[in-house]
Amino acid sequence: MNAQSKRIVRGEGIAPYAGGETVLSCQDLTLSTLLGTPYRDVSLEVLQGETFAVCGKNGSGKSALLLTLAGRMKYSKGSLRILGYRLPRQSSKAQKHVGLGLFKGLNDLPNTQKAVDAVAAEFELYGRRPAKSDVISYLAEWGLDGEASKTVGELTSKKLTELGVALAWVSHPDIIVVDNIESELTLDQSFSILENIKRFSKARNVTILVGVLEPELAEAADNAYYLSERS
Repeated sequence: MNAQSKRIVRGEGIAPYAGGETVLSCQDLTLSTLLGTPYRDVSLEVLQGETFAVCGKNGSGKSALLLTLAGRMKYSKGSLRILGYRLPRQSSKAQKHVGLGLFKGLNDLPNTQKAVDAVAAEFELYGRRPAKSDVISYLAEWGLDGEASKTVGELTSKKLTELGVALAWVSHPDIIVVDNIESELTLDQSFSILENIKRFSKARNVTILVGVLEPELAEAADNAYYLSERS
């Protein structure tokens, strides 16, 4: 086993997915920019219906890697396939199957926008105009009905992260990518979010890629990839 493959581990106490097909794979994925190399020589495989953690400290290239694996950021070297699509040539097709949670600086919500309006707007992007009661029912599925009338700026960090996952699920994608579930949260709160994500992925057979800082969280996922501080 080479050093790179040792970074892939299976969470303790988690049963492997029987017959789970590979929905995402990459080999020697590298991103080089004028400012440096956010990540280098990343090789991993993600199965259908599993929660896969990408673990790394701030500055390790975690967010850049997650966006690349979501088909939203071009890489410099290597190969990447999402649901059989080859990237970057088929990026637009792959993106239709991948939903994004909230990524800071990319798809932030206005602080003055109400949670119910954020969800309604997301539904409208896909040609649906649900009644307000239906939007609140949708929020209730995520335990967010009590936050419906609150503005984004009034939500706790935990609730905002959960809202991001709810928004990502509106289009019913095959894969959802979530960044940093620990921002301004205690470790217990982050574990709670992770457990909710795992239950959601198993119930709907959706693959979740989630960015985490703490190795303890990565170990609680079904599989994990560990980035060094500087790739």
